[in-house]
Amino acid sequence: MRGTGRSIATFSLSSNFISHSFFSSSNKSFSPHKLTFQPRVLLGYRPLCCSITTQTIEAEEQISNPTKQSILLERLRLRHLKNVSKTPETKTPLQNSASNLVNNGEFGEKNKKGSSFKLGSSFSELGLNEEVMGSLEEMGISVPTEIQCIGIPTVLEGKSVVLGSHTGSGKTLAYMLPIAQLLRRDENISGILMRPRRPRAVVLCPTRELSEQVFRVAKAISHHARFRSTMVSGGGRLRPQEDSLNIPIDMVVGTPGRILQHIDDGNLVFGDIKYLVLDEADTMFDHGFGPDIRRFLGPLKNRASKPNDPGFQTVLVAATMTKMSCQRLAVDW
Repeated sequence: MRGTGRSIATFSLSSNFISHSFFSSSNKSFSPHKLTFQPRVLLGYRPLCCSITTQTIEAEEQISNPTKQSILLERLRLRHLKNVSKTPETKTPLQNSASNLVNNGEFGEKNKKGSSFKLGSSFSELGLNEEVMGSLEEMGISVPTEIQCIGIPTVLEGKSVVLGSHTGSGKTLAYMLPIAQLLRRDENISGILMRPRRPRAVVLCPTRELSEQVFRVAKAISHHARFRSTMVSGGGRLRPQEDSLNIPIDMVVGTPGRILQHIDDGNLVFGDIKYLVLDEADTMFDHGFGPDIRRFLGPLKNRASKPNDPGFQTVLVAATMTKMSCQRLAVDW
């Protein structure tokens, strides 16, 4: 186009020059500097090269865009498949499935006829005595939940278990009721009495709020089952907690860090601990309490390895744990 434009402009200039030379009425010498030219509009000439170039580019984009889109889609699909393959095992709430219980490392599952555990219609069918059931009557509870029908008999048998069920299903009573009865049974059979700083049952909780909830349940049961409990958790003053540990006690409820602090200060000893509960065990392990729990369990395991030692019973309670996590915890603890 540029070459064509220059040719047309040269021809036009030459035409004007010839026209001015031959048809001018003046005899004066011609001065090309005095010439003035009117701008001309040459109709019929279009920028063919630009048009062809634009159309060619647009055509190439139309041809290449589908290819680029297909390449991008393929990359996104491969990336998605790669991420899915690397996705870790997620935790899902155990929706109304109290049969998700690990008993000595074996995961309880339902059989074809229904639950693999026989559910009771009343607490008396679960093996609870009248003292413990009196506290249930005071709290206005008469019918056990599914997790309570599974947990209470299992804990009463002296087995270490993992109880998994959704929030609000009554997991606290599922372990607190049988432990209260076992404490009374040990007193009657072995003549064990309460002693200062030497609890026989310890409940570990991840937060102070949960410790307070569990402690309230323990206090409600202790009015009838006749055992003494106290709470030591982070955020509270040490002096009142020390005073509560220096009197005869049966059960301590608290957070792992504060209980370990009292152990280091000599306010709490391991010697008589027979029942250990890890409430919301999944939360504790997720929030970095694993080292504290292992530190707490170390002396208990060493003591249990000695001859003639009765050992200790462990209850892990959780709301969002996978089958693999439950089995791993059951093997570790």
